[in-house]
Amino acid sequence: MNGFGRADLIIEAVAERLEVKQSVFQQLAEQVSPECILATNTSSLSVTEIAAGVPHPERVVGMHFFNPVKKMPLVEIVLGEQTSQEVALSTAALAVRLGKTPVLVRDVAGFLVNRLLGPYLDEAVRLFAAGVQPRRIDHLMLDFGMPMGPLRLLDEVGLDIADHASASLHAAYGARMEPSKDLDGMRSPDRLGRKTGRGFYVHPQGKSKQRETLAPDLASFQSGREGDRLSDEQIVDRLVLSMLNEGVRALEEQVVAGPAELDLATVFGMGFAPFHGGLLHYADHVGAELLVRKLEAIADSPEVSGRPGGREKFTPAARLQEMARTGARFFE
Repeated sequence: MNGFGRADLIIEAVAERLEVKQSVFQQLAEQVSPECILATNTSSLSVTEIAAGVPHPERVVGMHFFNPVKKMPLVEIVLGEQTSQEVALSTAALAVRLGKTPVLVRDVAGFLVNRLLGPYLDEAVRLFAAGVQPRRIDHLMLDFGMPMGPLRLLDEVGLDIADHASASLHAAYGARMEPSKDLDGMRSPDRLGRKTGRGFYVHPQGKSKQRETLAPDLASFQSGREGDRLSDEQIVDRLVLSMLNEGVRALEEQVVAGPAELDLATVFGMGFAPFHGGLLHYADHVGAELLVRKLEAIADSPEVSGRPGGREKFTPAARLQEMARTGARFFE
């Protein structure tokens, strides 16, 4: 490593392995000034752990960009336990100069956006396995206003990456993030989504102008038929409310400064239906009392209550229950 001595800020994007990132930062620390900000583009590792052993850990910060970087405007500025406020604000200012929208988030598993996407994508897999037609799942969420359906998104992320992320969320948050095992038989080295050409969809490779089509063997991975009994509204509620309930928990834990920051992150980081105004604006539109009733009905349903950790995901967050009792809103 040469030429770093005069740098004010360095962003690393090396392999997503803790020991590799720690080694890179420890080597950099020997060459840069104590004031040089060390930013990591990690999407899943703890910024606090990356900073361990680095001199002046207060200058280590997360700068989590979203793929595709050219199109996605959000950057999560992740504050490790020792990250200074000055470093956080300087890094956020850089994001603005890069044309991005920064949101400051605490250093928790999944940060914010991936933490909310986890239960949403998991619920989509469970609905698929229960017999809901994959096109129906994706089209319903497109109609809701999402930029792509959740099964298509799983292909874009990669089935292996999604599996690793769900295991990390489960380790951090327990039963409510219990991951579905329904894709274990479908996931293989040559079937990981777009990058291998096949997942839920068949993805033409190279410069082929063929359209993506659903994989023809998906029915063999559906083990139930209870999904046939679900209405469109029930399917959308299962997907959106799994995300919303976790969002309220993140707000309770002060992962972000407030509802406006959370909504900004959901619109700019995951493309949450912009005309709804964001996840919590949508919650205000529906109303806390109705949301609590919907969540309790899902939690009580046999297909959810009977699965490992099922009720936990849909048990209404404490703040949502209090809002239902008082008639409060996230945005007055």
